[in-house]
Amino acid sequence: METTNKGMKMGAINKVGVPFYEPPPRKTSAEIINEAKMAIRGVDDNFSQTLVKPIQTQRPFTPREKERLLFGKKSKSNRPPSSFSLRYLQSENEFSIPTTTPEDSDDLPIKKLVNNTNDITKGAYSKKRANSICEMSENKIFNVPVKDVPKIRLPSLDAKNKKKTFNVPEIETFPKRNAFSSPQEKTDFNQLRNESPFGRPSKKQTLSECLLLGPQNLNKIFGNKQIVYDSETLFIESENKNKINTVDDVLNLLNVETSKNDNEILIIDLLDELYKCMENENMINGKVNSKTKIHILKCLYKFVESYNEELLLALARIILALKVTGNNLSGVCKLIFKVAKSDKNDSLFFQKNILELFVDSIGRCSPLEDAEACVYGYGAIKFLTMNPNLLQRTINFGILPLMVLHLQLINNYKHEKSIIPEQTNHALFQLTGALRNLAGDETMFDLFIESQAISQLCLTINQFSLDLDIVSNISRTLSTLSTNDNCSDHISEYPEIYKVFIRLFQKYSGNEEIIVRLTYIMGNIVSRIDEARIKFYKEENSINSLINLWKVYLERTLKHCSLRLESEENDCGNTEDVMIKIIRIIANVAINSDIGIKMNKEYGTELIDEFLKVLISNPFKKNDELVLSVLSTLNNLSFYYSSEMDNDVFHIKQVDIVEAILEYITTPKKDNVIEAMRILGNLSRCNITRSYIAQKHVLETLLNILEADDITLLRTTVGVCVNLMADNRNRIQLKNSNGIFKLIALLNTHGQYDWSLATLTCQVIWNYCIDASNLYELITDAEMEQLTTILVDYLDEEKLFGSDSEKDGFVSQDYLLWEDFANVATNLMEKIEHFLDSIDHLEENTRPTRDSSTNISFSAW
Repeated sequence: METTNKGMKMGAINKVGVPFYEPPPRKTSAEIINEAKMAIRGVDDNFSQTLVKPIQTQRPFTPREKERLLFGKKSKSNRPPSSFSLRYLQSENEFSIPTTTPEDSDDLPIKKLVNNTNDITKGAYSKKRANSICEMSENKIFNVPVKDVPKIRLPSLDAKNKKKTFNVPEIETFPKRNAFSSPQEKTDFNQLRNESPFGRPSKKQTLSECLLLGPQNLNKIFGNKQIVYDSETLFIESENKNKINTVDDVLNLLNVETSKNDNEILIIDLLDELYKCMENENMINGKVNSKTKIHILKCLYKFVESYNEELLLALARIILALKVTGNNLSGVCKLIFKVAKSDKNDSLFFQKNILELFVDSIGRCSPLEDAEACVYGYGAIKFLTMNPNLLQRTINFGILPLMVLHLQLINNYKHEKSIIPEQTNHALFQLTGALRNLAGDETMFDLFIESQAISQLCLTINQFSLDLDIVSNISRTLSTLSTNDNCSDHISEYPEIYKVFIRLFQKYSGNEEIIVRLTYIMGNIVSRIDEARIKFYKEENSINSLINLWKVYLERTLKHCSLRLESEENDCGNTEDVMIKIIRIIANVAINSDIGIKMNKEYGTELIDEFLKVLISNPFKKNDELVLSVLSTLNNLSFYYSSEMDNDVFHIKQVDIVEAILEYITTPKKDNVIEAMRILGNLSRCNITRSYIAQKHVLETLLNILEADDITLLRTTVGVCVNLMADNRNRIQLKNSNGIFKLIALLNTHGQYDWSLATLTCQVIWNYCIDASNLYELITDAEMEQLTTILVDYLDEEKLFGSDSEKDGFVSQDYLLWEDFANVATNLMEKIEHFLDSIDHLEENTRPTRDSSTNISFSAW
């Protein structure tokens, strides 16, 4: 047989030859029943190797959030805000330079502040720029003779000047300095420039340098509009004319723009130019000393309150390129988060290398030490990965291994310290939320396995089982991953996964959003792996936890349905979906024969009572998937029913079950009819069920189904008929309902195309006439002739499969199925031939009459 199987054609029909019974001269009812038990099973092509089959279901629906929210609509009061101002970056007038060695000074975060801002001011404003517009004639301002300009006295920038006002028309007074200011609290040049049109030059400061404060202020001094026009033109022309080739040049121009802040396009261009200059000066990939970083950041932070998202990302790009850490890294993560909150800005993240720099910067964060940066960094990643195209780009930049590393750091700290900082917990929520988006890409499944992301997620849900938000995020991620067989296997390999899930079942029994996903995950695991079924069943409270969950959601569904209006038909959908996921675990665990038998013995009565509530309750009958799941579970459990044991729960409950499922064999829902037929096939092994079926005239309904075209439905229905032919009452109904004619028509129509169905059909006819001494009392002459013709045709092996030489030692699976058919058909054919031969040897006057009426004699059996 091994040789035969190896030679089996790969493209052959995926069917299994069911080991049908080769009839002896006379077969007992028990033998007929045991034979039918095997005959009605294994009819599903997808699960042909098992006698019971797993239940499949859809993954719980997760609606895509229309809004991009950091913590959702039910945000707690102690969580970081999703809306904030970055003005604090501007107000930090002091920066510190970390005390480091020259080798590592560029890599450490800037955490302390410098006490004296004069160095920054000098570097940004007092220093004379190369190729600047300050190179002018002493007697001309913007090429206009000085004599044409009204003579005024410019205010002094000297902090020692006690004079606070000056006699210039339409010029506001300077703000007074704090009378109790310390020596370090020196007058801020930037503040003076923002609050006054210009500063008063000291003796050491030239007039042309003061005019760098901006041409828009000249209209407050001069009445000559031509001067203002010439000054504005000169600024623009000078910038375009002179080539910018240093970082300081661009910073000086940006500082000039801070006072105007009315040309965002120019600012964006200057920021792009600054990035290029930094590249030219090897500041992107090389190390940048802390003083230079402070110099640049001080200038950039003046623009962080802009409403232009493109400008904000241009700022962020430079800050990220500086490889900032600490508070500066938190600031830039907030900046990017602010832009990423709106999907209208997604297109901006495709430009330049902003996304790559951002992912790289998250790699410099620690979820323990830089928790705030991780909160907003992963919050932004969560938003951006909602866009499928940005999701793929982010993946390509290596975000997943980085996220797994951060997850591992948190898990290790949690294991060692038990309690983690609150801010780190917030970061974990954002991280797990972003992981859910990555899991939505099926191409990522293998990488989730290779990166150990699945094992870390299982560890996280174990260690953070008391955190509802974390459990919710991870359950969504694992729910998606479990749809993949390999990922499902890796989830099952986590050492305590079954204990963890049972604990979560009990902890969050009332949270349907979590329970529906956890039960879906476990249902996927036990649908494929027999070892998983054993481990889950052996875990303490495994089945009890499922029964308790079932009762919770059955009661909740009935309550919702009793209160809902007719216009709100979908109110019960979520709770019913939870019920489907729960019962699916029970059905799939019961695939293991040892567990199925034990489950019937220990929990059978309670399970059957709960399942029948669904089948007989009107609110549930409209949910086809729930009804199908209940029928499939009863099918799996009833398969282990033994009619020889009076204390078997299905023996005790069989009439209640049959009564509940009879209405489903006439439903237009084909799948429900098939499952109901399978249950009937299991229970009809007992004469109590067969008697009840005969009493209710169910066989007539079964014979009408034989006119259907669905092969699986036909097989299961004919399989039930095999069992029913063990009782005379059902044989009589078959005769009276013209059943042989329908069976022969079925054999003629489908037999040659489905040998399993042909085998079952012949088996029904064989069982029907097995005890008959006069076949003419059971089968009409025309029916017998047609049946004989069909059997002769179907038993012609050479016609169907060719000669032995043509087979060339190759045996297809179709041929193996035909062999099973041939065993039953040959016995039936021989019985007919034996009867006809015996008739020929009888004398003409003693020859029995061929009865073609519907009357039937009990002596026939």
